[in-house]
Amino acid sequence: MLNTKGWGRLALVGVFCLLPFGGAWGQTPESGSSREPVELQAEEVRFDPQRGMYEALGDVHLSKGEQTLIADRVEYHTETGDAAAFGAVRLESPEGVVTGEALQLNLENETGRISNGRIFVTQPNFHVAGAELERLGKYRYRVQDGTFTTCDGERPSWKFSARRLDVTVGEYAWARHVLFHIHDVPVFYLPIIGYPVKLERESGLLMPRFGHSDKRGLELSLAYYQVLDRHLDATFYVDYLSKLGVGKGLEFRYFLGHDNEGEAKAYHVSGLRGESDQLAFEWQHSGTLPGQVWLTADVEYVSSRDFFDNFGEAAGDYNRDTAESVVAASRNWGKNNLAGQVRYVRQLKDDNDLTLQRLPEVQFAMIRRRLGYTPFYYRLDADGAYLWQEEGLKGGRIGVRPAFSAEFNPWGWLEAGAEIGYRERFYSESDSREHQGVPDLSLRLGTRLSRVYDWNRWGVDKIQHVMQPEVGYVYIPKVDQGSLPQFESADFIGRRNTVSLGIVNRLTARSESTSGEVDYREILYFRLAQNYDLKPSWHGLLEPEGQESRWSDLRAELIVRPTRQSYVDIDTRYDLVGDRGLLVLNAEGGIDDQRGNLLALRYRYARDVNEYLAARAETSWLKPVYVSYEQRYALDGSVTLENLVNLEYRAQCWSLFLTWRDRRDDQQILFGLALTGLGRVANYGSRLGRRTDEGVTEL
Repeated sequence: MLNTKGWGRLALVGVFCLLPFGGAWGQTPESGSSREPVELQAEEVRFDPQRGMYEALGDVHLSKGEQTLIADRVEYHTETGDAAAFGAVRLESPEGVVTGEALQLNLENETGRISNGRIFVTQPNFHVAGAELERLGKYRYRVQDGTFTTCDGERPSWKFSARRLDVTVGEYAWARHVLFHIHDVPVFYLPIIGYPVKLERESGLLMPRFGHSDKRGLELSLAYYQVLDRHLDATFYVDYLSKLGVGKGLEFRYFLGHDNEGEAKAYHVSGLRGESDQLAFEWQHSGTLPGQVWLTADVEYVSSRDFFDNFGEAAGDYNRDTAESVVAASRNWGKNNLAGQVRYVRQLKDDNDLTLQRLPEVQFAMIRRRLGYTPFYYRLDADGAYLWQEEGLKGGRIGVRPAFSAEFNPWGWLEAGAEIGYRERFYSESDSREHQGVPDLSLRLGTRLSRVYDWNRWGVDKIQHVMQPEVGYVYIPKVDQGSLPQFESADFIGRRNTVSLGIVNRLTARSESTSGEVDYREILYFRLAQNYDLKPSWHGLLEPEGQESRWSDLRAELIVRPTRQSYVDIDTRYDLVGDRGLLVLNAEGGIDDQRGNLLALRYRYARDVNEYLAARAETSWLKPVYVSYEQRYALDGSVTLENLVNLEYRAQCWSLFLTWRDRRDDQQILFGLALTGLGRVANYGSRLGRRTDEGVTEL
């Protein structure tokens, strides 16, 4: 039994609420204290009235506000708020947990010391350890000869050790004279480091990226991320490319108000050994302006095609030969829409003097409106553009097309429609003014047949089959348009007298869960379409010159979604009349289990043009190693266009990245490292010129 001499014995087992006393001992709770109450729970509690101290033994829980102190033994002074804890000490709060052998803590100002202590910050999984930790406030700690990491375990995969470490939860851990360790082996030294101890965006250096390529030589990319405001941030890049020079990049991102957001990027490479500098700029924006005007911008400039060739990392990027800039605005008024844009296309491979530009282009659409309660409707479409090129025609073009239509539903199962329109075009070119009108007529007949079948297999209760046959007719008379300037192919409206035949089949699956939730999913879409010309005409660029045919190529589209994880898409054109056979085939299929395992194949065929096969595979079956592979192969030339392998070793608190890319004119190998809490540089060239979703940093 414990010695109780000089003590007032309160209980052997109990829970106590120690009322807050405002300062001097003996003051009543009604005296106006704002201090929170302290709750003490233990197997045995003693109180010394002379010293105003509680001693608690055995599974002690001392709670005040949102923090709880747990230990084998606790001494608590009610007047000063000082607490001393011994044995299996644990201090819990919403921000994290502090553990140690012994603790001295003032519950009022939340300062104290911990012997052989550890700090665990829940978000973002941050660990600090040291022989002596000093708590300077609720969120501030100081550690001498300590370590910190975001890895769990007694022997973490990596850690930083420092002579002095200052940690502010929700801000940074600042360390001086730092060693970086892989497990327990020191790897390199840093004089100072600041590591974020929170989930919000934080300014700081990103983990570097390095590698080698035939085109760029040795590569090293460093980046600094800067938070400018709650809705503004920027990333600054410096790249060393031994064969090209030094690259400097800037990315600026903003979010303004309800839906206005955008990103501007600039990148410059200083040429080496007489090579010319390379410069690129890009701006993307979308948002609503005053007056409910929707504005979008996709502006792009590159000094030469070499930029895409040197820095493009995806197919369609590195072989681009144009840079296109578009700024567009639109406004809706009920069923009316007015849109305008400025579009500028810069040819990087050929002469840009003959490129037709639209500076600007305006379109107006009055969506179809009903005439009272009749089956008749009217609509109006109008457009205008100033067409400009450095050499060649320049002038304005305005088009207006009013149209009247009707919709009927005879016998309840037949859908019939008709539309008649008249397109008038006005041209202003040099000193001449020309105009020409062309009428058009279209008819449509269709119906919808459906039936539901009980299925009860593979989680599907019922399947609905819908069949929609359709017949259409389009007539445009032959009109002499020789007096009109020909800026582009759209300036000539050709004669049409064609009947179109089409049929669509759809299969929709219905599933009902055990909880009664019903889900509908279209598992098949199949469409066949073909045109018949009532007067012989020539069809398409793929048809031999002079060959006449009343029938167009047969167009077939197939979309299959047997499960939510698999798909097949096919789009093809076939010559049924002549001897050319298959003209175009685009096919793609794949399986994606949404857990990191994916297989996709894509096939492209155009008769006498190209034949191309692409494959992509990803797997997480080798965890913690994640692998992806892509290949593009030209079947017509039996040439591999590109091989790409990505490897990621993903540990609990870090990831290692390896990329190998093999193209016909370039081989590249890249390395990257990411530590939890620190982003990494993901690209060279500041992502300029890339039409992919790959991010700048990965966390």
